[in-house]
Amino acid sequence: MDILNKLNIKIDELIDSALMLYVGEKNEIPKVKEKLEKIIIDSLNNPNVSVLLIAAFLLDKEGKKGNLPFNYHDDPNYIYVDEVIGLAIANEIAGTKAIFNFRFYDKHKPGVIGKLDREGYMFLDDAIAGLLAGCMSKVFEK
Repeated sequence: MDILNKLNIKIDELIDSALMLYVGEKNEIPKVKEKLEKIIIDSLNNPNVSVLLIAAFLLDKEGKKGNLPFNYHDDPNYIYVDEVIGLAIANEIAGTKAIFNFRFYDKHKPGVIGKLDREGYMFLDDAIAGLLAGCMSKVFEK
């Protein structure tokens, strides 16, 4: 959460972003929100998820300084490691189903994901998409 706090991203913003793509009964939203918050917190405490989020943050930091071996600001199509980070996070949280859900979040970029993308965070937007895709997939496991 420290990195997210540095970017002024709060847990409520993550929850709201995840729920923007929610398809289900409206009366279930409070229960889904409660479960989702717990899953997000648990996922952020997973060292594998945390390290991948840190990696995304540091890659964006270095990219903005021009220290990556490609033109970071162009977000070239041949660079896909940003999606790999998002996929790895989604998979770590909820397995194969989350990988499919990642594509949905990456494509639509709801809430904070779109905000990060517009602010030029090439890696972190995909990392957060993976986090939310994994967590929302986990919500509906049981």
